[in-house]
Amino acid sequence: MNYIAELNAFHAKMRRTPLSRDAQLLWFKLMDFSNSLFWKEEFKLDLTRMAKMIGVSKNTILSARNELVDAGLLSFTAGTKGSPSAYRLNSVAEMEGPQLPDIEEPAPDDFLCEVRDDITSYFGYTEALGKELEQIARSTMDEFFPGQQMTEWAVRQIFYYIKEQHRDQDGQWVMSFPEERKALMAYVLEQARRNDAVNWAYINGIYHNLSVRGIKTVEQAYDYDLERDRKKGRY
Repeated sequence: MNYIAELNAFHAKMRRTPLSRDAQLLWFKLMDFSNSLFWKEEFKLDLTRMAKMIGVSKNTILSARNELVDAGLLSFTAGTKGSPSAYRLNSVAEMEGPQLPDIEEPAPDDFLCEVRDDITSYFGYTEALGKELEQIARSTMDEFFPGQQMTEWAVRQIFYYIKEQHRDQDGQWVMSFPEERKALMAYVLEQARRNDAVNWAYINGIYHNLSVRGIKTVEQAYDYDLERDRKKGRY
């Protein structure tokens, strides 16, 4: 599987036919697990371990699993008594078909758009922004991915999270890395770290949820967290 192609296809599918939060989180966790096994065609997991992956009960994980199965995203063969079931992640990219990028205009200002391989091809990109991006990416990797290499793929992810584009008065495209976008990225990474899940699949999952909720700033994110905790009686 092509990791980024699968993520983009999954996000596109969720925009049209969203699954529950638990089902989406389970998909991201299973993608990460499959990736750690170098994309074995099948892998085995018992329900207890699967439930721990997203911190829910067995009943909830069964419901989430069934959602993925019904959506055609996951296949499984039930194990015999005392043996875990065998699972297979179906390619969302193959289900969705090719995603055709718009080459005339920049990608929409949405967290979930496809990431181009060559970030210098984006309208408004400058050499100075490239140097700023390198500094931001390096500090981000040092803080949240200690010991990991700063790959071009990681830099592209960070670039996409923090970039903003607009036309100036002369109609020219201008790009920048606003503080509010950098602050939101820091919030997302911190959430992933608190859940001991600092990996790109999980991080993209958080961004997906933010987009679904219409959250574009860190202030809106904290307001949402506060209201959620209030409804759950946490304070």
